[in-house]
Amino acid sequence: MTLKKQKGIAAVEFALLVPILLAIALGLAQFGWLLGNYVMVANAASAGARYFASQRGTANPYTGTQTQVQASASVLTTGNLSITATVNGGNCTSDTACASDLTSAASGTAVATAAVTVTYSNFSPLFKGALAGLYSMMPAALNATAVERVQ
Repeated sequence: MTLKKQKGIAAVEFALLVPILLAIALGLAQFGWLLGNYVMVANAASAGARYFASQRGTANPYTGTQTQVQASASVLTTGNLSITATVNGGNCTSDTACASDLTSAASGTAVATAAVTVTYSNFSPLFKGALAGLYSMMPAALNATAVERVQ
């Protein structure tokens, strides 16, 4: 074989490999974006649960927990955050309900737990195109739950 018949082979090989390498690189970036956002949601849930579990005997544990979660997730769009607080598995949706649940749960003999669930809806992926289905593989919402012992 002569060298002249081999001209352009490297260009053809490169053209065949570029889409695969590009899909791998974009997939890694997309996964990194997802993981970074999930870590922020999980940290916000953890901070909210720590705060909520220590609010026995206070007047506004629910409002304070929401403020704590939003402050911890300040990088995210706070309008897309949904916060659910529970004491021993029962939801509480107001300051008075949460305060009475925390007080009665801590007075029992069993270990009382306070949990905070944070849902980040309308999660926006880094790349919104339809390249290799990267957009369709991403979740629409990120959820994280943290549980702490009532103090």
